[in-house]
Amino acid sequence: MAEEDSAAKWRWAERWLSKPRLDSYLSFCEGDIDLALELHEWNISLGKVLMGDIAHFEVAIRNAYNRVLEENFKSDKHWLLDESSPVVRPILRNSKTKKLRDVNLMNRKAISDAERRAHDPTDPNQIVAGLMLGFWIHMTDRSRERDLWIPYLHKAWPEGTDRAELAFTLSGINKLRNRVSHNERLINPSDIRLSPLSVDAEMLRLFRDLCPGAFTSIYGDGEMSPVECFLNETPPPVSVEL
Repeated sequence: MAEEDSAAKWRWAERWLSKPRLDSYLSFCEGDIDLALELHEWNISLGKVLMGDIAHFEVAIRNAYNRVLEENFKSDKHWLLDESSPVVRPILRNSKTKKLRDVNLMNRKAISDAERRAHDPTDPNQIVAGLMLGFWIHMTDRSRERDLWIPYLHKAWPEGTDRAELAFTLSGINKLRNRVSHNERLINPSDIRLSPLSVDAEMLRLFRDLCPGAFTSIYGDGEMSPVECFLNETPPPVSVEL
């Protein structure tokens, strides 16, 4: 009977998770299906912790960048709705293959999509709220340094913030966010930029830079990140790295 139950568990687990995903958890559990499923659920719980911090950070960077542009981009229209805005107008840069590309092409598409989703597409606040984290992250890319970072976005950060270092960190946050949202495995990352411990710590540091009052209200002295607290209170069922 126990063998039949185990076989049934393997069948529905593979149908649910897919064989490749289930195998990735089994590899940490010496083939123990029960431990593998427990590790999968633990991974989901870790993702919930990360998504809470990502949500706080996303709101902070969104509103910081929107505020800086509203205060410094001089126009009768909102910076999202003005065709001359540095976030909207065509900006041509050489790609890695030396072909000219418009780095704001995807911005215009994202804004257009957010307008379609908005209850009132003429309300810039609704459009701002409807733009994804990746939109804000890529505003700090090298291709936008001259048009966005130097005249505007550096004002959202502490004096002396290095754009390249910031862009590197933000890219890791966005990549981890995408892994969490797609329920990917977070343990034993192959890239340090996908380390839940490192990314969470860096994300909280940047959140504190953007909104120190909000950071203190939510995280107190911030001695331990939520991921560190989660690990202390809910250790993984098997040995893994974060």
